[in-house]
Amino acid sequence: MAGLCDSFSNRALWQFITGSGIVRPKELIGIELKKGKAKILDGLLAYEKQRATSGERLKDNKSISGLQLDFTLKLSQFLNLDETQSYSLFCSFLVNEFRGSKKNLQQVLSHERHAQALILKIRDYYFTERLYSLRCLRHILNYWPDAEHPYREPYAEFLDDLLDGGKLVIKLLEQFDFICNENLPTVDTHGILMTDSQKLVWANQNLKEQCELLELLLMYYKDFETDTNGFIDLIGKFKKHGFGWRQNYRHILDEGAETYVKRIGYLEVLVLIEALDMENAVRCKEDESFAEHTTLKDDASYQKLRKVFKELGNQQIHSPLLLSWAMMCHLYTDEESASHELKTFGNQALQLRVFELIDELLSCEPFNGKNIIASISHYIIYTLFYAVLSAFHENTLGITEILYSIVSKLIKQDFIAEEILQKDLNVGVGSLYQSSMTLFPLEFNRFLQLNICLASASTISAKKVKLCLQRLNYYTEYLDNNHPQDLQPTEQDSVFRLVNNKMPYDTADMIINRSSVGQILPLGGGKGEMGGPIIQWQTSYNGWQLLMCEIKYLLTQVSHGAGMVSPTQVDRVTMTMNLVKEVMTSDPECIEEFSDIINLCFTLIQRFSVINPPPLELLSNTMECLNCTVTKHPKPVWHSIKQTGFLPYMTENLDNLGEILSGRGLHAGLYGTILARTECIEARYPLTEAVLKFITNLIEPLTRSDQEEELVPTILYILREIFPVFRKWRFSQSNSRESLGQKCLDLFHKILNFLHLQKKAEKKGLQLQEVCVYSLLFTEAGRALLEIIAIGVDNIELALSQQGSATEGAGIEQIELIQIAFSVLNRLLLLKPPDLPVSPVEHALSSQPAGRQHQHVVATIAQYIYHRHNPKLPTLALVLLKRLAMVSPMSILACLGSEAEPVRDMFLCRLQALSEDLRLKVVILEFLSVCIEYQPGLIEIFLNVQSSNSNDGKKDLTLGKTSCLQTVLNLMEIKKQSTYQCPSDLLCACTDFMQSLWCGLRERAMEVLRAKETFWLSIFCPLERNLLKSSETSQFDADEMKTVAHCLKVLAQEFFVISSDKLDSRLKKSCQQLAKDKRLEHISECVRDSLISEGKKNKTAPDEITDDPTLLLLLSWKNFLITNSKFKVDELQLTDRVKEKILEDLLIGIQEQFSGDLSVLNMKLASVSSALYFTIIRNNTSSILKPRATLQKLQNIILQTCANSQMLIPSVQIGLLASITSILQSTYKQDSHNIPLDNLSALLPTVCAVLLQSTRQLPGLKELIHKSQQTLSQDKMSDIVVVETDIDSKLKLQITCCCLLEELIRCIGDSTIWLTILQQNSILPTLLISMETYIKAQQGLTYVHSVFLLMLTIAETEKGASVLALSNLADHTCLVISKCYSEVDKVTRQIAQKGSKGYESNSITWNGIYCLCTQLYATMLSTLRYSFLEDCFNFVGAHQDRLQQSLEIGCTTLSNQAMKEAEVTCNFLHQLSFFSREWRFHLPDVLNRLLTCMVYMTQTFVSLLIRPRYLSHILEAQRGTSERKNKMQTSLQSSPLLQQQTSTEDVDHPSTQLVQVQQRMLDIIGRSLAALKQFTPDLCEVLLDQSMDISEYEPLLGMGFCTPSIDQETAPTFGMLISCITSCFRLLTKIDPKGGSPHKSPDSDTLQFISKNHVIFVMENSLYILMSQSCRYLKDPNLSSREKQLLKRELGTELNSFLSSMVRYMRRGGPVSPGSSNQSSPKSTTLNRSISQTAFTNNQEQSYLKLVQEFVRKILR
Repeated sequence: MAGLCDSFSNRALWQFITGSGIVRPKELIGIELKKGKAKILDGLLAYEKQRATSGERLKDNKSISGLQLDFTLKLSQFLNLDETQSYSLFCSFLVNEFRGSKKNLQQVLSHERHAQALILKIRDYYFTERLYSLRCLRHILNYWPDAEHPYREPYAEFLDDLLDGGKLVIKLLEQFDFICNENLPTVDTHGILMTDSQKLVWANQNLKEQCELLELLLMYYKDFETDTNGFIDLIGKFKKHGFGWRQNYRHILDEGAETYVKRIGYLEVLVLIEALDMENAVRCKEDESFAEHTTLKDDASYQKLRKVFKELGNQQIHSPLLLSWAMMCHLYTDEESASHELKTFGNQALQLRVFELIDELLSCEPFNGKNIIASISHYIIYTLFYAVLSAFHENTLGITEILYSIVSKLIKQDFIAEEILQKDLNVGVGSLYQSSMTLFPLEFNRFLQLNICLASASTISAKKVKLCLQRLNYYTEYLDNNHPQDLQPTEQDSVFRLVNNKMPYDTADMIINRSSVGQILPLGGGKGEMGGPIIQWQTSYNGWQLLMCEIKYLLTQVSHGAGMVSPTQVDRVTMTMNLVKEVMTSDPECIEEFSDIINLCFTLIQRFSVINPPPLELLSNTMECLNCTVTKHPKPVWHSIKQTGFLPYMTENLDNLGEILSGRGLHAGLYGTILARTECIEARYPLTEAVLKFITNLIEPLTRSDQEEELVPTILYILREIFPVFRKWRFSQSNSRESLGQKCLDLFHKILNFLHLQKKAEKKGLQLQEVCVYSLLFTEAGRALLEIIAIGVDNIELALSQQGSATEGAGIEQIELIQIAFSVLNRLLLLKPPDLPVSPVEHALSSQPAGRQHQHVVATIAQYIYHRHNPKLPTLALVLLKRLAMVSPMSILACLGSEAEPVRDMFLCRLQALSEDLRLKVVILEFLSVCIEYQPGLIEIFLNVQSSNSNDGKKDLTLGKTSCLQTVLNLMEIKKQSTYQCPSDLLCACTDFMQSLWCGLRERAMEVLRAKETFWLSIFCPLERNLLKSSETSQFDADEMKTVAHCLKVLAQEFFVISSDKLDSRLKKSCQQLAKDKRLEHISECVRDSLISEGKKNKTAPDEITDDPTLLLLLSWKNFLITNSKFKVDELQLTDRVKEKILEDLLIGIQEQFSGDLSVLNMKLASVSSALYFTIIRNNTSSILKPRATLQKLQNIILQTCANSQMLIPSVQIGLLASITSILQSTYKQDSHNIPLDNLSALLPTVCAVLLQSTRQLPGLKELIHKSQQTLSQDKMSDIVVVETDIDSKLKLQITCCCLLEELIRCIGDSTIWLTILQQNSILPTLLISMETYIKAQQGLTYVHSVFLLMLTIAETEKGASVLALSNLADHTCLVISKCYSEVDKVTRQIAQKGSKGYESNSITWNGIYCLCTQLYATMLSTLRYSFLEDCFNFVGAHQDRLQQSLEIGCTTLSNQAMKEAEVTCNFLHQLSFFSREWRFHLPDVLNRLLTCMVYMTQTFVSLLIRPRYLSHILEAQRGTSERKNKMQTSLQSSPLLQQQTSTEDVDHPSTQLVQVQQRMLDIIGRSLAALKQFTPDLCEVLLDQSMDISEYEPLLGMGFCTPSIDQETAPTFGMLISCITSCFRLLTKIDPKGGSPHKSPDSDTLQFISKNHVIFVMENSLYILMSQSCRYLKDPNLSSREKQLLKRELGTELNSFLSSMVRYMRRGGPVSPGSSNQSSPKSTTLNRSISQTAFTNNQEQSYLKLVQEFVRKILR
């Protein structure tokens, strides 16, 4: 069946041989022409009549079902077509035109009524196919003489064979005879479907075929001759045919068919006149030999023809033939013998009104258009008229007005106009022009009409018309217009001399000089209005000056009142303006020469717009003149037209957009009155069309001059009063409605397109595009736009069938109207502001229709795919459908309903057709690509992946018969790529579709495609070809670049979703070949070269950069490289050498972007390249073989990016600076010294320069506060806990610079080097100021964090800390840091609510910034000591409440933030504790409060450490439900029952979180004890100095030895530290239970988070404070002896117990003291068995325990 379809489709053959949509090789066209030779030659004869009704031939074909067989037989009978051809026709229809699915087809065939309707549709398709079989030959005959046509050679070769023996013309005449002899079908012969209406349809088709055949004959005889006998046979056929009027079915023809009958007669006449070859006869007459003339080569031929013409008849249709023969006789015979023939045949032709018939012929379709038939017919008539007017004077040919009318139509053709002007004007058609010129201005209208037509023909003819009017030599007028005393007789009769200067007009602009000679012409008597004798003055004058006087004269008349205006004068000025318009249109360079006339146009418009009724033609022609002028001088023209009040305007000064769009204050102007009162009544709208064109021409110039707002009233009037209702108006001409609508849409299209390109950063006032978009979306204008789009394909096909030409007519204009409507709506949806609500237009496009009887407009749009006459229409429909798929919240599949499958089938049919338009195929694939993401339902019916159960129980995926995947695979086969079958743009669309599947993760489709043998080969093929540069532009082809980009995206996505070991073997093999051929290096070079070419381009502001090929290639290259670096594909073999090559190419590409002025695209390319470079560097630092040279290149590029641009491009510098940071980190980790110190030092000034330039461009405090308020209004808690994900790019650059500075400081080491550079560039003050600003505004959290980290690094050195202090660190941070915790309650609630989740989070918060600041102060104090002590006291004074609160919060929650802040606070207090005396002197109250809080916090943590089960329970509760989280503040004060049941037993298997919390507690306890150590007596001093004043030290611990509780109600006692020591010992035994034993405990992996040194540090400090505090109590005179004895006994017992345990532990291998300098192995500390259990050695590692032992033995005894 497919073969039958391909061979039968004549439309496909026509599309193929015409090269429609795609340029094919000449050889292929020749082959196809050879294959279709018989079909083209036979034409309509190829269709055979029905042979028998039984259908035996079909019954033999077993593939035809019963329903199809019965249907085919009915079809064969109805069409009277052979049953086999009927079945082929049926199959072809199903493939190309059927609008239904297979299921629908069976339903249609099974119902009689539906089957009958289907037969009628197939009949229409059949008729179309018959016409296309003739149009194939028509196209060849039309273009074979064209030397510039790409297929001229195969056309000529094809015709040479057909012309051999006259086969072509014989076949054409046979077809014509066959068609003319067809009998009217009847019910008996064609079945019951052949009703009267169907008979009329058949008759109209028959007439169309006759017209097509006659047009072919006309085109044939244009290039080829016939002999006498052939001509006689031809005229005999036409005479028998009655020149179209003797049809066998004449009685059933209606008025519409009469048009075809007339056309047939006209064509037959033209064929005969052309066959006479009058042009050749004229040349033979000049050569005085007719031997070369085929029809009049001898007297015998002449006599034969003479006899035929004598018998011709006396009907009007014969008159052109009679006139032609009369002229042939005149040319062939001498004057004496020819006079009788001339008189006989010429007079007979004149009596039959030959000129009226010719005038009518040139006025009807298709002879009045611009097609080939019109050109041939005009030239035939021109040749006839040339001979007639060369032989006869115009006055002897009857009514001269008709002659002038015919000549006016002829000279509109450019080739005729040029020929007339090149020849002598006294001969032929030129004699009419010469005659009218000599009678000017008496015969004003004739002369101007000829000039108007000549000027419209071409630029050359317009120039000659202009020159001719400038040099007129005759002024003809009525004699009565002269005073007798002004006329002086001369010696010659009827010749007078002018005595005085004559002024024909009231002004002195036009003067006939005295002494001019005038002659009386014998033409008077009734000429013109007045009649009387005529005088012709011989004088030279400028005709344009005379025309301007005519205009002034009319203005003088109208100034005296409307009643004084002469209609004749109005007509004259109307023609004058028309002439000026045509001259300026054809020759725009001469506009300046008509400035005086243009200045009068505004007065004409102003004066005649108020007349009732106004002269429409005058006003429209005047506006057309302004249209021509406005392109050169828009501002003066617009200013002048505004002064007339002609166009609509605003009567109120409104600022509100809504009021303006509602039409308030809008006055229609004079034009609006004319439209309503005159044009709508007369049903013709010439002025409206002129106004629309005028406004359209003003859009661009007024926009450039910022005057577009002045057009708003006019545009608003058009949108409200014209466009919504124009389809309801009456029109006197059928095509005027489409013309008016198209002009409206052209205006909207220009507004939506041009204004979009003219984007301005800040544009004040009302924008024209805004008005247009809103009105078209929300007013009745949008409904009118949808009505145009909803015309539908059926109405278009109907209009096309009724027009007379395949290239001109109402159907073509309707197509153009819908096309521009598609473009407007597509642009409208693109430009709609996102803040506007859903518009009525969008609602209509996305909602379901009210009833099932109404088709959804989206379905109507989709059904334009059935239109085949002009592929641009379905292409634009699909572009709109693609836009709808993306922007409308709807399912296109639901909108299509039952039409989904038929539309799908037509999509695939046109996609796989060889003869289809290439652009349409591309758009279909683009639409499918969009549907993958936005229309999942619709794409599924296109993919049609089916699953079936295999033998092994698995489901196999296969492609359905209607799957688009196989079609796309066939299109992109390797052998087709880069050929006419799959050119670059089609291959680009195919690969785009494939990458959309991969990006959309359509797993089923991907799995099927992977299994195809050719898939991966087709994907890799574009990567294996070299991208070639254009010889003209030296740039790569955009489509080829996009194709490579899409292929790289497919591979990147495949590497991402499939692990490298599971990749398809074919894919791996292709990757290996890719690496072997070094294709990756080539792609890298292509990326580099494309970046270089973009950097050298002239900078423009593109509308959209997202579709730029260079950007797409770069982005896909980025995805490919990043994916491959993360998911290693070994087959690609990306070695360090390849990576280094890629990095070098990227650097070159980045550098080239800054070689000139930067565009948006350059910045984007540089940003992406920079990000890619950084990503590769970060993941592959080993590929940098020469870090020193790379750093130098990066430094140079950074300097160039800063030097060549007024503004920084943070996204570029971030990647470059981050790359430097990665290189430095890599070398630092490798402990490599490949980078000399000089290079590192040279980098610092560059980074500082970028940082300074970026800091200057940061926003001010007010702007930041405004932004902060907006953020707070959205989320009031965002300033505390939210992680900043949308950081400003400039802040990112600041952060990157800070990180790089920190890395450089670490790498350089020597503070004298880096600190000097920082000071020279004032980096520290700059950072401190900007950081303070951002803290005040509560913005830039990450930036502030990075600055503090840099400050911490600087503060680690003494010089750096000194410079920080001198930079007023305290002034910039001390007070402003309170902004980080200003809302205390909110912070507390937030921390409590976060619970353990907050512990796991590492997000940066403002609370963390406060912690960093506190840490910075601690670092500065430890480095500078007393130099920074005062600033620290100021910090403590300013933040004493927060310091206290942070210690208290640590007692109520275990969140990460709370514990972190407590740790930092303790560390800061630890540093301050070294200056306890100064602290106590300056801030005694603060000291007491903070020490008290620290001690109580330590007690709480100790109580939790000794109760691990309870601590674990708390942590688990924090991970519980939200109800538990709401009670977090009391989580540590749980119920008494729970506390009673809580024991100090250890947890068998502690969780990682529990161990981490214990480690954090140990850190805090250790820092607290270290600080408290400074507030207890020195142990050595208190033991040795008996005179020590113990009152100086307040007691820290109470006299108690109980285990501390959790309720925090009891004061801290000695029992707290004893419990702390016990807990540390327990942790030690768990961390290292057996010393050197190789066996680990089950929890060793978890306990690795706890540091042994931390445990020992806490234990030693606890012992120290215990001993110091006990000595302080023992020396206290106020303490009773009983209490002292209790202290010795209880403390001694506890310490002895601890020491005993330590002895047992150390025998197995004890710990090393963190204070020890000798870090020996645990085995070195193993105790000897002979030593007492309570004795320690003097070993240095055990010296501290020995001290404790001695303290117990000697002090506590």
